Amino acid sequence: MKKKLLSTCIFILFASANCIYAQVDTVAAKPEVKKDTVWRHGASFGLNFSNVGLSNWAAGGQSMIAFTGIFSGNLDYVKKKAEWHNSLDIAYGFQRLGNASAPYRKSDDRIYFQTKGSYVYNKKLHITALADFRSQFAPGYVYYTDSSKLISNLLAPAYITGSLGAEYLPFKGMSIIFAPVALRYTIVDDKYLSSQGAFGVTPGQILRKEYGVSMMIKYKVDVVKNVTYSTQLYLFDNYKNINVDVYWDNFIYMKVNSFLTTTFSTNLIYDNSIQVHRDNGTVGPAIQFKHVLSVGLVYKLSGVGLR
Repeated sequence: MKKKLLSTCIFILFASANCIYAQVDTVAAKPEVKKDTVWRHGASFGLNFSNVGLSNWAAGGQSMIAFTGIFSGNLDYVKKKAEWHNSLDIAYGFQRLGNASAPYRKSDDRIYFQTKGSYVYNKKLHITALADFRSQFAPGYVYYTDSSKLISNLLAPAYITGSLGAEYLPFKGMSIIFAPVALRYTIVDDKYLSSQGAFGVTPGQILRKEYGVSMMIKYKVDVVKNVTYSTQLYLFDNYKNINVDVYWDNFIYMKVNSFLTTTFSTNLIYDNSIQVHRDNGTVGPAIQFKHVLSVGLVYKLSGVGLR
């Protein structure tokens, strides 16, 4: 089942991409295309590496090696009163703490795809349909002194959300989307995790369906030259109960030169249905928080408009 779901997701993404780029080529080939039709696309690739090597070090400590790879891309289309915006963010990192025989453990793992279609009612108000997909690549574990326990996996969980509502654009860089019609599917396509009722699914089931209302607030600003800050806050409330789920992402991008950058990101999640293995050893709902500071090489392809 997992392979089928993953294959379907990959097929949809690649099919969409092929279709989109085919249309881009078509637009570029026809000089009679109207001036109000614009395609924009951009992408950045990053690789971060850090290493600490110790040998007979009197002060103590452990050797460490870590890698993190990131990809961020966007593809946007605008024509008259129609807009279509797509973004894909991928990250994966792993590290080894100790000598060469120590195991590698993942430190970052993220798949996030968002697509948004809008009808431009006026400059500050759009009618918008939004969908996104969140998951991860590899198994995740909680580690004990002499053992480990599986707590997540590929498509376990995976979140698919969709909404229909209005988008308000009060000023440049700011977007507020309120959707009175929203749905969220939680997938747990792992037999063990499903049997445990992980991530709020009924034990033995792989899918949980929720219907409710959602709000998304996005803001992006150039703080100073070569420093950009962006944030996205997503709120979802199930119609069956008043219990708001929170997803809040923050990202700071600092450009040193054409290839060297520093990035700092935070991710905060609160979902009352998720039983978290807390740092004190207990299990239950909790605020999940992650931050990643990276310094490394980034290759960026600037956005291109085709008219």
